[in-house]
Amino acid sequence: MGQQGLYRKAISVAVLFVLVLSSTSMLRGVHAATPSSGTLSETSQSVTWTGATYAAMANADPSTCPPSTDPMNTLCDHFFLTINLASDFWTTHTGTVTITINWPSGANDFDLYIYRQSDGQLVGSSTLGGGETQEQVVLVSPIPGNYEARITPFLVTTSSYSGSAVLTFTNGGPVPNPTFATGGIAFGPATIVDPQRTEGEPLVHIDQFGNIWESGPWGFSTAQGFVARSTDHGDSFHIVSPNGLRPNPTVAGGGDSDIITDNQGNAYFADLEGLAAVGVAVSNDQGNTWRENSLSSALPLDDRQWLAVDNGATSATTTIFLTYRQIPGGSQVLSSPGSTGPTSTGGLVYTNAATTTFVAGGAPCGRLTFDPVQRNLYLPCLRTDHVEIAKAHVNPGQRTGLHFSLVETPTSPGGAVGHLFSSLTVDLAGNVYVVWVDTNNNNVYLSTSKNAGNTWSTPLQVNGNPANTNVMPWAVAGTKGTVDIVFYGTSTRGDPNSFPSWLNSRQAATGVKWFTYFVQVQGATTGNPTIYQVRASEHPTDYGQLCTQGLGCTVSGGDRTLADFFSVAIDANGAAHIIINDLTNQHHGAALFELTQVAGPTAIGTTLTQTTPNTATGVTDPAGDAQLPHYSPAGAGPNQPALDLLSIRLSQSDISRLTVTLQLASLASLVPPAGSNGMIWLTRWQFLSAGDGGEESYRIFYVGANSTAGVTPTFFAGTGTSATPTTGLVPGDGCVTTTPQNCKIIVYPNEKVETGTIDTLTGTITITVPLTDIGSPILGDTLFSVTALTFGYITHNPILQDADATRAFDYVLGQTSMPTNCPLGTTCKVTGGGYIIVDQQQDHGSFSIEVTADPSGRISGKVAYQDHSTGLDFRTALITSAMFGSTSVSIKGTGTANGTTTSFQISVQDNGDPALGPDNFSITLRTGYSKSGVVQGGTIEIH
Repeated sequence: MGQQGLYRKAISVAVLFVLVLSSTSMLRGVHAATPSSGTLSETSQSVTWTGATYAAMANADPSTCPPSTDPMNTLCDHFFLTINLASDFWTTHTGTVTITINWPSGANDFDLYIYRQSDGQLVGSSTLGGGETQEQVVLVSPIPGNYEARITPFLVTTSSYSGSAVLTFTNGGPVPNPTFATGGIAFGPATIVDPQRTEGEPLVHIDQFGNIWESGPWGFSTAQGFVARSTDHGDSFHIVSPNGLRPNPTVAGGGDSDIITDNQGNAYFADLEGLAAVGVAVSNDQGNTWRENSLSSALPLDDRQWLAVDNGATSATTTIFLTYRQIPGGSQVLSSPGSTGPTSTGGLVYTNAATTTFVAGGAPCGRLTFDPVQRNLYLPCLRTDHVEIAKAHVNPGQRTGLHFSLVETPTSPGGAVGHLFSSLTVDLAGNVYVVWVDTNNNNVYLSTSKNAGNTWSTPLQVNGNPANTNVMPWAVAGTKGTVDIVFYGTSTRGDPNSFPSWLNSRQAATGVKWFTYFVQVQGATTGNPTIYQVRASEHPTDYGQLCTQGLGCTVSGGDRTLADFFSVAIDANGAAHIIINDLTNQHHGAALFELTQVAGPTAIGTTLTQTTPNTATGVTDPAGDAQLPHYSPAGAGPNQPALDLLSIRLSQSDISRLTVTLQLASLASLVPPAGSNGMIWLTRWQFLSAGDGGEESYRIFYVGANSTAGVTPTFFAGTGTSATPTTGLVPGDGCVTTTPQNCKIIVYPNEKVETGTIDTLTGTITITVPLTDIGSPILGDTLFSVTALTFGYITHNPILQDADATRAFDYVLGQTSMPTNCPLGTTCKVTGGGYIIVDQQQDHGSFSIEVTADPSGRISGKVAYQDHSTGLDFRTALITSAMFGSTSVSIKGTGTANGTTTSFQISVQDNGDPALGPDNFSITLRTGYSKSGVVQGGTIEIH
């Protein structure tokens, strides 16, 4: 889509909402799309139609008018397109289907949405920002079948439109991407940044002291945005807040956020206050206290703010720059002196830094960057086919009167730029680099300027196979000619917006696997650069659709869980630190992790050698780092010896159990910290398992101990269930949601009672759990990012008070008992359905079952059961055991009964021939419910 539509959608929500609500009373014309349908094929490669005429209409929401509820085209117009091609056509051809609408006057505004009718998926949209007379969607290699073009009159007075769809293709499959060497670059296991709060678009910043800051929004529905901080080079992070919330409380907020520091150690935070304004905050004491100004922007209706710093010799000579997109005017750049102390307004009160009100008209605009070498300020913004950069020279001490000019990068090789922000960075010699994604071929390109943006190099493709479709690039440069670049990439080719959405079809979405990629370009200022590429993430970090339409995703129902970007920074040793979202957990929550470069060449010319290799069984942790809280107006709280982790170790005493051993500084007293009711010792990890809809998932599992009011701990294990697939009507017990399937707070319910010991003399906690209680991992499975964490807690508050965390490590399972007796190398399966009689009134207990043990011994599938007499609705969430006999199968695991998590055991009997007797079904839940009986109205089959 045209990225300007990202911002125009903000108007649709904030300004035109009243028009949408009253749209049914507005006037429209007398006819719909003519003809109403058409077909594209190899022999008929174009269709045209004339659209409906609207007398007066405003509709910003295509979800109000699907054909089934808008048969008279009252709220929008519909054209039905059939792409009649062989199912394997795109394996031997390369091409697109281009759908275009045109209308006479820029005073009117239509929007274009394309839906795939087989699953209702929005596969493309074009919603440019007004003043244009055309919208266009290009579908790359679209799946053959039926589509709907839904045209909404965003704001129209007496106008029609004309539409066309054109199939273009060439013989031969997609052009193969190059393959790049890794260069020896490697990243360690992912470090948990926050074990509970989920954030999209995390931003990372490393200050001059080596502390790593992270910031991200929690969403407008929460009015929260968070800051986390690591003081141990990324081994652990802690929330920068005394109460677990944002640093500058406000009634709005939760939108885009940013954080930087100056060379005096002051921190500057910015957050979007519900599109109404930009809020800022300043801390002079490393995050313990914050002062705020929630109305720092000059004009309302703001979006995507960024901060930059021009460091002076003192805070008084330092300048903080703030930019944001004012809708619909353009980008503004403001400035403020640096903060000189607790009474200073520096960093809080901003004035216009430019000689004009607006410095750029393109959108969206990437992060504002100040180059201390050439003393230039750069703001990169997307135009249709290239990046446009607003540039101003800043004299020492200058804060206002900046003259911005526009410089243009070369046209992108594919002819379109987007998939969210471009990224601009400068190296230590003042060379400028811009990276972007071309939305027509989904490749990442780099262009270099050695003369402050006056001229640019030919775009260089920097992604290689298997990163064939890519989004959200971010770059950071080091020494002359070297630049590090990160992006999310998948081997699946196509428009990220058209992939199956996890929110609509979890299993279909997992067919598209996204990884975090890291690229290093050396010699970028020469004619012969070297490119290294590596998967920085050990496993996929997301599945399926990535909606890149900004606020338009909310309107269209797209999956925007990742939001709009992620980022990378380099430390004093040159190591890259990437803050990412991992959505492959069972909740699809945007869990925060940090990836640290541990080996290979760096952006500053050094070479890293891994000095702390991943330990096979555990890690140690420094003493004295379990303050609670870590940040508060009074400073850090006292160290809590009972929560102060010294080491964690995993072991297997036999093939059916796993033991976790935690060493604490002291367990002589279990009295909870001040302000807490109790303490929790938790060890968590993720491994390749099944989600609650039977989909592939790197599911979260955990074991722990819980002490309330100083009593002897109890021991537990669990995984937590997600919201009901597709609908989210039942939220599950593993995450607090604000809207259906929108995970906001990951929690750790005590689902299984386990065996454990606490040794107060040695400060050791030991917990041993059956493998069946933690998802039944099998031989060779990797438990990713094993981390021990400790917390204080307040009863009934889902937000825990973080105290300590160990460095993450991976653990590979040795010999294990298998969760099934199905012989390795074969597949065993049970299917069926029907009902049993559950009471004397002949009420039914209806069921459906489909469970498979694959050749590796992994179990997949699901069982559903409903008791119509009691209203019980049971669904399996995780099947941990399936034992097959010649005529019977026994299945165990966890599920939900009317939304409450419970363990279960289900047994079925397949008697094959009715002459041998009827089939049988029985179910027992931990809740106490138990029923069994003869199967009626169906059958059981063991395959």
